[in-house]
Amino acid sequence: MRRYETDSSRAAARILAHALLADGVLDQAELDSLARSGVTGSLGIQRADFDEVLRHYCEDLMMGSDYLDSLHLRLADDALLQLLDEIRDPAFRSLLLEAIEEIVSADGVRTAEEHALIAQAARHWGLAEAARARPGG
Repeated sequence: MRRYETDSSRAAARILAHALLADGVLDQAELDSLARSGVTGSLGIQRADFDEVLRHYCEDLMMGSDYLDSLHLRLADDALLQLLDEIRDPAFRSLLLEAIEEIVSADGVRTAEEHALIAQAARHWGLAEAARARPGG
């Protein structure tokens, strides 16, 4: 798995990419929600940079993830914690958690994998109370 600078826009983009793929499917409604939210701009992520990070993340998954089945990939828990550790700034963490929640709710279905991602990110970042207080959290 590639490493990105702590609190960088690329580190944030990869977490958003993970949220998009958490249920094993790249869903158009989730992509549209991300585009509408403006969060990538707030995080300093240009569209071309996001697309490149998403592509790199998919390549990294194909080269080293754990398979759930022949169609879905699952990032190992320790690898996810490494991604989450690349974001240290509390305000950055809070913004990303909100964006993750928006992304996974965009298609109207929150899968067990998406729920687990939100819970793990909130717990790891010390934002568990904030996540529970939000609708759908």
